[in-house]
Amino acid sequence: MRLHSIRTTAITAAALALGLTLAGCADDTGSTSAADGDSTSGSSQSSENSSGNAEGSDASTTKRGADLATTDFAIEWEDAVETAQSAFDGDLAEIELDWSRDRYAYSIELVSDSEEYEVRIDATTGEKFGERTEKIESDDVAEKTSEVIDLNNIVSWDDALATALDAQDGTVNEWKLEGTESGPQWQFDIDADSGEDYEVTINAETGELLTTDD
Repeated sequence: MRLHSIRTTAITAAALALGLTLAGCADDTGSTSAADGDSTSGSSQSSENSSGNAEGSDASTTKRGADLATTDFAIEWEDAVETAQSAFDGDLAEIELDWSRDRYAYSIELVSDSEEYEVRIDATTGEKFGERTEKIESDDVAEKTSEVIDLNNIVSWDDALATALDAQDGTVNEWKLEGTESGPQWQFDIDADSGEDYEVTINAETGELLTTDD
């Protein structure tokens, strides 16, 4: 009888010890899984934040000093003219692309029978800023209207640029299409390798080289 009691007690103790061991293993596994889950979640969150920062940065912004002969902008000059004309009913008298404040922008001048309108348009975003409308004095109406550019009767920007760079090689810092009393002209401001700055002027109607001034 006593032997049976001893065996029963021993079996009960062994079962209890085995149960405690299994419970401990389960706790360790759960802790490890939870830790792994937290680590995975943290890694995923870090990856998402990194991706978000990359998408938020404006890597497409063109820095000052770019060669405008080879730099492509999201907004082309013809689009900028259309944007200006959607805000003011007038004809193009001048458009210039250069550095403005902290970005490249088109400076546009439109002329009507009685007013002139000036605006700057961001070459990357198309944003308008610096709008100004001014009445044309009666004595200046003839002069202003003579400066209007017929966009259907000019050589392309590409052809004018090619002629300018044939005359003077270098980096194009700015350019403009300007109406004058003697006709429209393309003008390119070019930095030569020698360090000299040249203004090359092209007849916008014929494509002929007019001047190369330093």
